[in-house]
Amino acid sequence: MGSLTAENNIVLSADDKDTTLADRNTHATRVAGLGSDPEKKALFASVTKRIDYTPKFGTELHGIKLSQLTEQQSEELAALIAERGAVFFRDQDDLDYKEHVKLGKRWGPLHVHPLVPHTQDNPEVIVLDSRLSPPSRFNTNDSWHSDVSFEPAPASFSILKFEEIPEAGGDTIWSNGYQLYDDLSQPIKTLLEGLTATHSSDIFKILTQSSGRKTFGKLNDSVHPVIRTNPVIRTNPVTGWKSVYVNPVFTREINDLNPIESKWILDYLADLVSKKLQYQIRFHWKKNSVAIWDNRSTYHTGVPDFRPYHRRGVRVTVSGEKPFYDPASGTQAKAWEVTAKAIVAKQEATEKANVEKANVAAQDTASATTA
Repeated sequence: MGSLTAENNIVLSADDKDTTLADRNTHATRVAGLGSDPEKKALFASVTKRIDYTPKFGTELHGIKLSQLTEQQSEELAALIAERGAVFFRDQDDLDYKEHVKLGKRWGPLHVHPLVPHTQDNPEVIVLDSRLSPPSRFNTNDSWHSDVSFEPAPASFSILKFEEIPEAGGDTIWSNGYQLYDDLSQPIKTLLEGLTATHSSDIFKILTQSSGRKTFGKLNDSVHPVIRTNPVIRTNPVTGWKSVYVNPVFTREINDLNPIESKWILDYLADLVSKKLQYQIRFHWKKNSVAIWDNRSTYHTGVPDFRPYHRRGVRVTVSGEKPFYDPASGTQAKAWEVTAKAIVAKQEATEKANVEKANVAAQDTASATTA
C-alpha cells in the first residue's frame, strides 16, 4: 500500500509493487455512443430542462440521475458528450464512488493515473483536493490540456464530481477543438492534417522530483517518460468530425518540422485555445455537480482563483481508442449547417405566427371599437 492520509482515506503515492501503466491502462474495445439513436429519445425522456451554453458547445441537463441511467441512456449520453464536447449535471449526491466507477466502465476501461492521489479502495477514482496540492506543487491544472494524451490509450471521457467547493472561484473552462479546426485557413489545415506530434509524461517527472512524491508504476523511471505519437488532427470516432489534438501540457513537438516551426505552430494553436472566447464555455461548480467531457475534441483548465478556500473533487477517466486521423472525416461546421437551417426556419415560423397573432388581435380590437 502506498502512503495514506487516514482522515480522507486517500492514497498519496505508489509502492514498488505497482504494475506498469501498460498493464493497468488498456484501449477500449468498442466506441461508446457509436450507432446510438441520433435523436436520443431514451435519454431526453428523463430530461426536465436543457441548457445549451453556446449553440455548438456545452450542455447542462436537469432531471437526470447518472446513477440510474439505463444502458441505452448511457450510450446516448456518450454520443451527446461527443457532439457537445461537455455535458453538465447538478445534484448528483447519489453518485458515490461505486456508481462513479460503474458509469465510467460502461464506456470503456478506466485509467489509473500515474501521479494524482486516488481513493484507497478505488485506484481508478482520483482525488483532486487543493489541500494536497498547494500553489507551489502539482499545479498543472492551471494549463490547458486534454487528459493523459501521452498514454497508449489516451482518455476518451472524463467524469468529474466536486464534493467540496470554495465559497468563491474555482470554475473550470473548456475549449472546443472542433471549432478550432474549423476556423483554421485551408492551407494550415492541409499542413496539419499530414503531421503527427510527440506527447510526453515528462512533466510528471519534474513534479515528482520537486515534491518527492512517487508515481504509480512505469513513471517511477525518472529517465524514460511515457512518450506517444499522435496525429495533430484527430477524428472523433463517434461524430466523425475533425479536431486539433495537441495541448500545452503534454505535447512536446510536431514531428518532421524543425524546432522553430514546431514551436511556432504549437504556440499559435495554444494561443487560440486560451484566448478565443468564442471557443470556450465556463462551468461554475456547486456541491455534487458533475461534468463529463470528451478529451478527444476538447481542452480544459481549472481556474486557480479560489484560495484561501479549498475544493475537493473526484474523477474517473475512461481510456479510449488509439487516436487516428481519417482524411474523409467531416467537420462540426458542416454538420452544423443542417442544424442552423432548422433553427432559422423555426425562428422564422415563430416570428410569422407572432405577427399573425398580433394582426388578429389588432383586428379584434378594431372590431370591438367599431361596435
